[in-house]
Amino acid sequence: MNLKVQLLYRIIFIALICLTASASYVLYQTDKQAKYEANFTAQLIEKQVRTQLLSMFARNDLSSTFPNTELWPDINGVSGSCIQFLSRSENRRRNMCNQAVESERAWPEWFGVLYQQFFSPDFEVKKNISFNAMAYGSILVTLNTRIETARAWINLQAIIGVLFASIFTVCILVYFTINRLLKPAQLIITGLEHMRDGHLNTRLPPFNIKEWKQTSDAINALASSQEHAIADNKRIALKLMNIQEEDHRYIARELHDEFGQCLAGINAVTASINQTAVKQCPELVPEIKTIGPITSHMMDVLRSMLSRLRPAEIDDVGLSQSLTNLVTNWNKQSNGKTIYQLTIKGTIDTLPEPLPVNMYRIVQECLTNIAKHANASNATVLVQYQEGGHIQLNISDDGTAKLGDFDNTLGVGLLGIRERVIALGGQLLLSPRETAGLTISITIPDIPNIPEEKNSND
Repeated sequence: MNLKVQLLYRIIFIALICLTASASYVLYQTDKQAKYEANFTAQLIEKQVRTQLLSMFARNDLSSTFPNTELWPDINGVSGSCIQFLSRSENRRRNMCNQAVESERAWPEWFGVLYQQFFSPDFEVKKNISFNAMAYGSILVTLNTRIETARAWINLQAIIGVLFASIFTVCILVYFTINRLLKPAQLIITGLEHMRDGHLNTRLPPFNIKEWKQTSDAINALASSQEHAIADNKRIALKLMNIQEEDHRYIARELHDEFGQCLAGINAVTASINQTAVKQCPELVPEIKTIGPITSHMMDVLRSMLSRLRPAEIDDVGLSQSLTNLVTNWNKQSNGKTIYQLTIKGTIDTLPEPLPVNMYRIVQECLTNIAKHANASNATVLVQYQEGGHIQLNISDDGTAKLGDFDNTLGVGLLGIRERVIALGGQLLLSPRETAGLTISITIPDIPNIPEEKNSND
């Protein structure tokens, strides 16, 4: 779930808790105020009755009406409440109810039930009246349940309205505030996605908020260290490949000069022995003739090894002709099972080292993988190059291999290709064809973007 929505939900949840607490507090205060007013009214009546008693005994006038309820209306009692005087034997009553207009029930039924359950809208206050150690009766002030319930509902509606308006306003303000504060998060996510796609030169902008600034600084530092590490790995990988090619060239030269000359010498000596045997010992001629096929087979193996170690034609005839010869040899070996096609657009014979030999190796390894695993009928190699641009190499087949076969493992062959491409500063993409088979798309800069090795004293 979106972080902004989660925060908004939490704010609304907290606001509802506050709303519930505020509503409970308002109802509590309403009930408390009503009880206070009832007690205060009872105290005023009690005081008025005591004053009347004091006046009656002072004038020795016991014929006056007691208590004089005509004086009670002057007391500002609780709206709708009833005031009663109960004599000691409760056979004499005086009562008065404050005037109040009772409208139709304006509160929901559930509210009336809950309010009467948790509070006391029918609260009563009783004050005993005594004078000169003689009890005369008691004053009873009773609240009007309907009026108190209505007053509580009105107060609750008022506070709920205010709180709802406040909560809605706060939620809107908080949402826009959070939206503004979380904008750096989207920029960070976008930057991380670019870094994930290999653009490690991407840098996050500085932010005003301290926490976001610390995050962006940490990510930028990590990206910078990763960029340097990958650049170092590229440089080391390219250096290792160059060393490997130099070793291959040296071994190929030694095999050609030493082993090749030895085989040529064996063939010459064998021919001489054959001529001598024909004249002097004819019975040895059949055995001598078996040497020729053996040396011929060894010469073929030597040529194959030399081609694998270091294709000499790259140095002699250039990359274009070398690739043409490579595809031709694969067509001869497949005997029509797989048809290999090569298309070259642009001049690739002037590419700087170490591009030619590495491109040759990449194509060679791709065609080897197709021959071993693809079971394809057709395979195409497309090389496109414009001077000052990039080299685009697309190798595709219509075989049975699927992209899911490479999800868990790249294989040694494809891994070696990827390492060469990365070392040359390029990119590799393996994708399925619309009909069947796979396509390897490789993009390599015409001048390998490999950083120079820094002097340790710098």
